[in-house]
This record gives sequence, C-alpha cells and structure tokens, in this order.
Amino acid sequence: MYNATLVRGYPESTIEEEPILGRVLALADGRIQPLNWWDRWRLAFGLTNASQLEAKYFRSSAAG
Repeated sequence: MYNATLVRGYPESTIEEEPILGRVLALADGRIQPLNWWDRWRLAFGLTNASQLEAKYFRSSAAG
C-alpha cells in the first residue's frame, strides 16, 4: 500500500527573522534574500507573502 506521508513536496520559500538582517526571504534553494523596506512594509500589512516575493526576486536575479 502507498503511504502518502513519505512523499516529499516542493520546498517552499519562507519568511524568517535573522538576528542581524531582520526579516529575510529564505528561498527553497537555500539562499537568503534580505528584504528592502517596501517589502517589509507590505509583509507587515499582509499585502504580500513568501511566494510572491520569491517570484519577484527570481525574476530580478534571472534578468541580470
């Protein structure tokens, strides 16, 4: 019988609190992306989440 609990899903990015950098975006590949003031403000008011920030920073790193 197949056990669904053994299936590993795609790792998601999370918002974490770093002691020196403050709130950062911990990407699924292990990188840490510091957040600028605007992104921190949007997080504080619930206007964005880790998935949207991941898409934003992935686009900006892929373009340059």
